[in-house]
Amino acid sequence: MASGEIFDVVVVGFGPTGATLANLLGRDGHRTLVVERAPQIYTLPRAVHFDHEVMRIFQSIRLAERILPHTGPVEGYEFKNAEGKLLMGFELGETLTSQGWQADYMFHQPSLEAVLREGATAHRKVEVQLGQELVRLEQELDGVTLGLRSAEDGRQTSVRARFVVGCDGASSATREQVGLETEDLEFDEPWLVVDATTSRPVEELGFPRVPLQHCDPRRPTTAIPVMGPYLRWEFMLLPGEGPEMQEPARVRALVSEWVDPDAIEIIRSAVYRFHALIGRRWRAGRVLIAGDAAHQMPPFLGQGMCAGIRDADNLAWKLGMVLDGRAGEGLLDSYQRERGPHVRSVIGIAVEMGRIICTQDPEIAKARDAQMLSGAGGVAGASGGTPASMPALPGLSEGLLEPAPRHPLTGELALQATVRDGQGREGLLDDLAGPGFTLLWREATSLSDRARATLERLHVRQITFGSTVDPKVLRLDDPTHAYGAWLDRHGADAVLVRPDHAVFGVASGARDVDFLVNALASGLAAEADAG
Repeated sequence: MASGEIFDVVVVGFGPTGATLANLLGRDGHRTLVVERAPQIYTLPRAVHFDHEVMRIFQSIRLAERILPHTGPVEGYEFKNAEGKLLMGFELGETLTSQGWQADYMFHQPSLEAVLREGATAHRKVEVQLGQELVRLEQELDGVTLGLRSAEDGRQTSVRARFVVGCDGASSATREQVGLETEDLEFDEPWLVVDATTSRPVEELGFPRVPLQHCDPRRPTTAIPVMGPYLRWEFMLLPGEGPEMQEPARVRALVSEWVDPDAIEIIRSAVYRFHALIGRRWRAGRVLIAGDAAHQMPPFLGQGMCAGIRDADNLAWKLGMVLDGRAGEGLLDSYQRERGPHVRSVIGIAVEMGRIICTQDPEIAKARDAQMLSGAGGVAGASGGTPASMPALPGLSEGLLEPAPRHPLTGELALQATVRDGQGREGLLDDLAGPGFTLLWREATSLSDRARATLERLHVRQITFGSTVDPKVLRLDDPTHAYGAWLDRHGADAVLVRPDHAVFGVASGARDVDFLVNALASGLAAEADAG
């Protein structure tokens, strides 16, 4: 690193959120430095689940196919009571969703992190410094100075950046340096997490086939067949229990109620407090926070890491537009306005699930069981003892979206299906179209000069599934008719999609498309003024 060099962005933390952000920034050509306190990847699993939206983000950084071998599909999710009766079940299966991937994946975190890190360091403009701890952060009008300390010899250095993003976890030094406070959402439970491996098939062990919440008031427990040889338990601690529950004999006694302990190798046991917290502010000038630095949620929905990666995807293109001069710094304030309500809603669903699982009162548990077994439902309308759909995650409700009144599709994730280009290449839309804003036309028609200029200035790609004579419009075939059906279902002639795959707005007719494109320009200008 050259003396006096200033980076576009310094990312503090090289876990999944920071590594995804570095990949996104590097892909788009932004000079990025990643600093990470630990000298190497943590070798034991922590997060174990991500969903189809996250896989689409991995696809956007060209790493999905390299990550797939380290994953296993999730076929379902069950809640059972102390007697083993099914209270609630979700069937997921192996069919592809509207995002072009399976709904949910289990994965091995050290392997995932290795792929993400290799991807980041392959970008010419991304530099990584491991074993460097953030100890000082000072903001100026035109940038930020970071003081770093080497874990190896204690030597201190400083670097400069236009922006800093703290992806440095629940105890974020970045958050502390700029004084960003968190709000307690009043969920705090102690649990023992146990990870193990086995050389035997899960079925032979008698271990659950799908992730299971064992809602037993004597000891609420989660049992997860992660993937390959990996198993996980999460045991709720009872009053009076603490760190001593990590002792090998106690761990062995707990897992022996599930499997033959001689048939597994325990690789980690740790006591955690499952929290529900959210940052009151995610930005202080040129410093922003993401992932666990900005929010923490109990793991019952498996969305903690997913939320951080969504943060990275939302923030990367906004930083890029500001760095490239296509938007003002006020656009960065839309990051929390969009992600904050989404995260708060997901935390609420996770806490609701947790409250179903975590009761230790036998009478309350008995009433819960009776209600759910009667079909009265538990979470998101799931009916007792029968398969249901997983709770749907919300779309965006605020921020850079078309003006009200909005189409119901606005803020939701845009469809990704198989398409074919003029050379006969077939693949998912994002692979053929590439990253950035996209205007998806049923059939491209003429726009006003102002709208055409806006599309060019904001680097909005135009794609049509019909005819076009405009060389700036990419024509793609819709071999499965997925896009035709999607547009029909929503009464749309065109859909304007943001770089994070959220729908900015929907148009019917050329005049509406013209309005929609100009609304994007106006929205970006308004966000800049608001900042």
